Order: sequence, then C-alpha cells, then structure tokens
Amino acid sequence: MASTVYTMGPCEFEAESRYLTLQLPDSTPHIDNVQALRNRMAEDGFLFLRGLHCADAVMKARRDILQIMARQGKLDTRYPAEDAVANPDPNEVATSSVRGREMLKTASLRQVVYGEPVMRFFDRFLGGRSISFNFQWLRTTGPGAESTIHYDIVYMGRGTHKLYTCWTPLGPIPPEMGTLAICLRSNTWHDVRQTYGQTDVDRDRTCGYFSDNPAELVDKFGGQWATTAFEPGDAVILSMHIMHASLTNTTRKYRISCDTRYQLAGDPVDDRWAGPAPRMHDAFWNPDTELESLEVSRRKWRL
Repeated sequence: MASTVYTMGPCEFEAESRYLTLQLPDSTPHIDNVQALRNRMAEDGFLFLRGLHCADAVMKARRDILQIMARQGKLDTRYPAEDAVANPDPNEVATSSVRGREMLKTASLRQVVYGEPVMRFFDRFLGGRSISFNFQWLRTTGPGAESTIHYDIVYMGRGTHKLYTCWTPLGPIPPEMGTLAICLRSNTWHDVRQTYGQTDVDRDRTCGYFSDNPAELVDKFGGQWATTAFEPGDAVILSMHIMHASLTNTTRKYRISCDTRYQLAGDPVDDRWAGPAPRMHDAFWNPDTELESLEVSRRKWRL
C-alpha cells in the first residue's frame, strides 16, 4: 500500500519516515502524576494530553467562531458553517497570522483557554497559582497556509523562562489540515539554544523563525517531526525551547486553533504581554520595521 505523504513548507514527507511520524508521544497516561509530567517536560520539552479541555466547550467555541467567520464572508456558503469550508475567493491570502482576529475571540473561547480544567492543570503542574497572558493567539489557518519553524522564547522571553504554551485545536484536526508539528529532541540542541534561542524579535529585529526548510532540522541537527490527528479537548503543552511549526493545510477547510501562555503568578512577566491590555510586539509587528533576513541571522549564529 502506498505511503501517505504530507506537505510541510517546501517539503513532502512520507508518514513514518525518518522525517515525519504521526505517533506524537502521548503523556495522557501520566495526567494524574504531576512529577511524571514534569519529568516528561524536562526530557522532551512538551506534553501531549488527550482530553485536557472539555470537548463540548471546545466545540461551542468553534461554532461561535465559525458563525462570525460566516458573517465575514470567509466561508463557502454552499456548505454548513460548521464544516469550515473556506470561501474559494482567489484573492483570499493563505495565512496563519494571529493578528486581526479580535472579533473572533468570543466568550466561549475564553471559557476554554482560561476555564477551570486548564487553570487547575497549570496550578498543579507549576506548583502554585498560575496566570495566563490576556492575549489569545487565535489562528484561522486556511487552505495552503502553515506556521513557520520556531522556538517560542524569541517572542516572549523577557519574563520567566518557566513559561508554557498551550496549543488547543478547536475541533477535530487531521494532519492534512495542517496540524501542529514538533521537532523531537530539538530542546537538546545546545548551540541552537545559545544563539537563535537568545534572540528577541523586537530587540534584534529578526524574522523570528529558525529555518524555512523542515528537512534541514532532520538532516543537519538530527531531529524528527512528529504530529498526530487531534480531537476536541486535546492540548499540547510546549516549553519555550522546543522547535515547532505546522504541516501545510492541504484541505479546503480552515484549521482553527489557539495558543495561550501560562506561568506562576509570582514570576516575572514579559512586559509586552503583561496586564489587562498587553502592548504586544512593538517592533516585530510594526510594518515600518525592517527585519533582518534569515540568511544574515544564520550566518551570525554560525549554524
């Protein structure tokens, strides 16, 4: 039987090859064992947890977002809104940007990402009262779109580094819709952490991502990309130093997901994301800022 092939940036990878596995390591069996979860995080740099969120709440948030997208003309009216089929308008830009999504950040979305299940989890995992940034990185990733290869630390490293991302798929997401992909063992790459991992996109005016070639991270650094099919209620918790991106959405549907960040209440908070009205990226998101090219950055890092 022919192997299934998935797209990631300029590359096509067969499933269960040296480049890509659909068997994302699962920490769900340890969900009630805090020390085991901490050990897995220290070793792997991430946790994949089935059923962290309430699935019904996730689907409610998805429906509410899609209703707004339908009113905005983003969906193909020949299909039910809940199918999330994109309007085939050829002028629609394929993007995974989190900007311009404020109207989609509904009360039901906030109930998922700041609700009792996830906050209770982080209180236990962090060993104290946890808080979350008052900004949701909501993505409505249309056909042809993808997310670049990066560490999160370069975008939010001015506070505690004991900061964690929670990636929440809003609905069922099979790999062909552009699922989150993690580069296994990339948290152990000392030279990368000491160069790229020390940068700040606003201070250094870098482009933020580490590579535009996912095969390079396998061939040059020894990683392997891992993802899976996600279901409502699932979550992936990421440390600040795990390389991740997404597969390319090769379907006609929107992939809807949300990233949120969590830390101990008493630890320093990155000033760009602190308070009830975060100022966000002042330079990186400024259209007048000239960013350093990836080629120049990689020469500086000697990587």
